Amino acid sequence: MSGKKYLTRPALRERYGGIADITVARWIESGRIDPPLLINNRHYFDEAKLDESDRRHAASFQRARANPAKHRPPQRNNTIEGILPTD
Repeated sequence: MSGKKYLTRPALRERYGGIADITVARWIESGRIDPPLLINNRHYFDEAKLDESDRRHAASFQRARANPAKHRPPQRNNTIEGILPTD
């Protein structure tokens, strides 16, 4: 039986293509990934929880692609008459 695997913050950043520390903080704040364990002033991320989070995020992305937004932004009037105020 193998034990759990944990990633340090630098290893986590590398796992996701060298993302910035601020991105990691934003993902934690938004719930995209679970908060890390803090042991001896170091952050450790549970690899199994990261894998689950990735699956959840990928499924959400696929659902969003399958059902695109039905609202379209209004067309802009890029003529001089549409830009200049009328008196």
